[in-house]
This record gives sequence, C-alpha cells and structure tokens, in this order.
Amino acid sequence: MWYTVSVQNSFYASGFLYSLKKHRILLLQSPQKNNLVSSWSMMGGEGKDGEEAEVTFQRIISKLLNLDLKKKHIYPVYDYFHNTRNKINHVFYAEVGNTKTFNSSKKGIFSWVSFRETLKLPFTSQTKQDIVVGERVINAKWRDDEAKKA
Repeated sequence: MWYTVSVQNSFYASGFLYSLKKHRILLLQSPQKNNLVSSWSMMGGEGKDGEEAEVTFQRIISKLLNLDLKKKHIYPVYDYFHNTRNKINHVFYAEVGNTKTFNSSKKGIFSWVSFRETLKLPFTSQTKQDIVVGERVINAKWRDDEAKKA
C-alpha cells in the first residue's frame, strides 16, 4: 500500500518593533473578554504560499500599523515548531528610530514597553520565551556593534 506524504508549507511569522532610542518594544494588548485579564502578544500572521517569512512579517506590520518597514531594519530572532499552531513560527524584530504612537485596532491596543516591564505582563509561556530570546538577540547585536566601534 502506498501513502502520500504531504509537505506542510504553511508557517507563521511574528515579532515586535524595537525602538533604538528608547530601548522599548511595541506589543499588542488584546481587548479584555468576559472580565478576564487582557493578554499581551507580539504582532504576527500566517504566511502566504511562496512568501518568505521576513516578507510576511513586513506585510503584517504594514497592515496593522500602516508602517513600511525596510528589509535592512528587520532581524531574525529564531524559528521553531509551534505546537499549538502546528506549524513553524519565525520570530523577528524590526529596529525603528522612535516610539511613535500607533492607533488602536480591532485586535487591541499597541503599547511601547521596556523588557523589564514585560516581566509583569500576562503572556502565553511561548510568547514570553520569544520576547526573552528577542532581548538576548538584541543585546548580542548591540555588543557586536559596540565592539566594532572600539
């Protein structure tokens, strides 16, 4: 008996904006439902067929924030198999110069927070992990940039 194995090409891309000047990240606070504590998340969405993960992140940010990110300002954090979504999740951050205020959307309120403040916010354990790894990647890049200046 022959079986056909299907290759799953679908993926998810997520991440956050990082302000170089203020050292804060832009996250999304979901609306409160049924008197539950509102949850926080990164911005993200499904990849389209044939689309690169970086382009998906760029598209999602453009759609949510009406912000045109340049590829040279987008950095990969890491990627992994997300059990809940049953697909690969690619995590990115994008460097921006300032902490511009973004309008709320039907998905929630956009807020700039420090990495220290994220320790007190309600996230899924996976999102918390993604932010911790993102902070480490940013700190490593900063150390490398400082070493090049010396």
